[in-house]
Amino acid sequence: MKYPGKPEVPPSWYKDRGQSFIEDKFSNALDEMAELIEKEHWFGDLEKHSRYRVDFILKDARLIIELDGHEFHSSKEQLEKDAVRQRYLTRAGYTVIRFTGREVNRSPTDCVAEVRQIYKERMQRAPSKYRAMYIDYRFLVRQMSEAFRFYRELHPNKSLEFPSLEKFIPHAVEWLHEKSFITAFVFLLPEEKEEISYLEGKVQEYEKGEVRINIVTDEWYSLELGDHMVSFSHLFDDFYLVADDPVYVYPLRSVLPEEFSENQLGGYVVKSLSGGKILRKGNDETAFAGTDLAHVLWQNVWYPIGTSMGLKVYEL
Repeated sequence: MKYPGKPEVPPSWYKDRGQSFIEDKFSNALDEMAELIEKEHWFGDLEKHSRYRVDFILKDARLIIELDGHEFHSSKEQLEKDAVRQRYLTRAGYTVIRFTGREVNRSPTDCVAEVRQIYKERMQRAPSKYRAMYIDYRFLVRQMSEAFRFYRELHPNKSLEFPSLEKFIPHAVEWLHEKSFITAFVFLLPEEKEEISYLEGKVQEYEKGEVRINIVTDEWYSLELGDHMVSFSHLFDDFYLVADDPVYVYPLRSVLPEEFSENQLGGYVVKSLSGGKILRKGNDETAFAGTDLAHVLWQNVWYPIGTSMGLKVYEL
C-alpha cells in the first residue's frame, strides 16, 4: 500500500537512541504542554522500513514539532530526506513546525511559547470534525471549461474570467455548507502540475478556519486518489469529493458509515449516507446514479464554479 497510515509502535529495526540534547532541553521547558504532547510517534507502514519517527506531536491540533540538530540535519542527503518526510506528513493532514538546534539551545522556553501560541490559535479555530476534500483536477477543469462557455453565453454583457482552483476551493466549501477547516488534496497528471504548483502547501485562512492545499501527481491519479482516501481515512471525520466517475464509488463508500441514516422529508422517509458530500454533475448525468453514492448529499459542481467567476446565486 502506497499510503500506509499511522502505526503506534516503532519498527523492529529501530534502536532507540534516547532523546537528544536539544530534545531534552525542549522537553524540560514544556511545563503544562507536557500533558498534551506525545513524544516519538511513528508514521508509516507497519511491515516495511518506509516509516517516520516524529519528535513531538499534538494530535488534536494536527501539529508535529521537529527539532533539527546540526549533526543529523546538515548534509544534502539528510536535507532531501527531511523534505520527502515533510511532504508525507503534510499529505497526512499535519502541520510541521521546525526548530533548529541553535534556536532550542538559545531559548527552549521561547520555542515552547511559539508552539503554545500556534496550538492555541489552531484549537480556537478547529471545528469538532476534521474534513478532507478530494479533487479530481481533470474533471474540475473540464467542468470549468463547459460552465465558462455556458455562463458567458447566458450573460454576454458580463466580463467573466475563467476561474482558478485557488478561487474555486473556498466557493466549494461554501456550497457544501461547511466550515473551512479542511485539507484539500488535488490529484492530477504529472505534466499538469506546473499549472498549479504554486498552490502546493498553501494555506488559505478564513474567519472560521483554513483550507490547506496538497497536490498529488500520478499517471494513474484517479486510482491514487482512491488509495489515498482509504489509507488516510482514520485521520478524518468527513470526506468531500469533487469528481464524477465510477472509479470513486468504492473508495468513498468504504470510508462512509456502513448503515444508512433515515430522515423524514415531508411524508417520505429518505435514506442517506452521512460523513460525506459530493460536488458532481446533475442527476441526469452523474455516473453515481444507481450506486450508494446517490444517497450522499451533493451539489452541482457548476454552482461553485459560477460563483467563483463572480456570478450571483440568482444568475446561475
